[in-house]
Amino acid sequence: MRLFKCDRGGRIVPFSAHRCQACDALLGYVTERRTIRVLLPTADPAVFATDDRDPPLWRCLNSAWGCNWMLPAGSDTSWCRSCRLTRGRPDEADPDAVDAWMTAEAAKRRLVHQLDELALPIEFRSTTSPDGLTFDLVYVPGEGAITGHLDGVVTLDLAEADDRHRDGLRRRLREPFRTVIGHLRHEIGHHYWGRLVGRADDLDRFRRLFGDEREHYREAIERHYSAGDAAWDRTRYVTAYAASHPLEDWAETFAHYLHILDATDTAIAHELIPPDSNQATATTLTSLALDDILAVWRPVNTAVNAIAETVGAPAVYPFEPVGAVVDKLTFVHRRVAALTERHRFHAIH
Repeated sequence: MRLFKCDRGGRIVPFSAHRCQACDALLGYVTERRTIRVLLPTADPAVFATDDRDPPLWRCLNSAWGCNWMLPAGSDTSWCRSCRLTRGRPDEADPDAVDAWMTAEAAKRRLVHQLDELALPIEFRSTTSPDGLTFDLVYVPGEGAITGHLDGVVTLDLAEADDRHRDGLRRRLREPFRTVIGHLRHEIGHHYWGRLVGRADDLDRFRRLFGDEREHYREAIERHYSAGDAAWDRTRYVTAYAASHPLEDWAETFAHYLHILDATDTAIAHELIPPDSNQATATTLTSLALDDILAVWRPVNTAVNAIAETVGAPAVYPFEPVGAVVDKLTFVHRRVAALTERHRFHAIH
């Protein structure tokens, strides 16, 4: 992710910032600009302005629960672009549920920002867009809610926001990597499969790389889990779970593509890229060949994992794409680039 700075003093501020720690300026994320801006008070205490004469802004109604996103004042909704995607929220009387929801929403805001940066259209679920996107963030302690995707509905078990619970599942399932944003990126991959592949003209190419998505899904998943410790061919699948079914292979590959792009974007922002890699910039990643992106990302990823080892922490990103995995990542990259339509994106819904 790019760096965000306070307009007033140029201090770097977190993506989630409500105030600048240096000058105490009010801050908010302006979705139309995809950046953090200083907020100026107006005669109406609920309305803010910016230095650039942007339209008047409101804070999202969820600002008290960590959201720093803004929306145009006078909108027909009180929730920002990201929060509008969630159906409901936990009972405020349950602090554990609220904490888990806030963690998940923070990850979702990062996801929505990245989708917007890539100009991947987000269609809000409505009567006119019944297959549009929405999120169900479910908190049912002890019940084991299912994280998944169905017809545009991304469901996340909020127990995944608990580090002990999530790491226990990671160990039991023998996964090297399990994060909340990883779940969200995987499930959104299912949503975009139809838009990037199923409704495109590249289905044959998809089937040559990933397999035939018409294979019976439930039987394939059951085979995967009944196989136990079956060998994982890292030259063919980005994760062991990706081998379960072509649609899961796509979703896992899509998620890891977003991981790699966000990590590369962040490395560029922090000037960690090698001196001879200055052709890569955060705003042009989708216009580069994936091989060029990987060439920038690999040494940074190696260094970050090595630094984690020096302090006794696990590898931050314990994967090394090779073989057919690179071909699949390249396919995702090309489909994302093909769908970019900045001229009609960010319409006010």
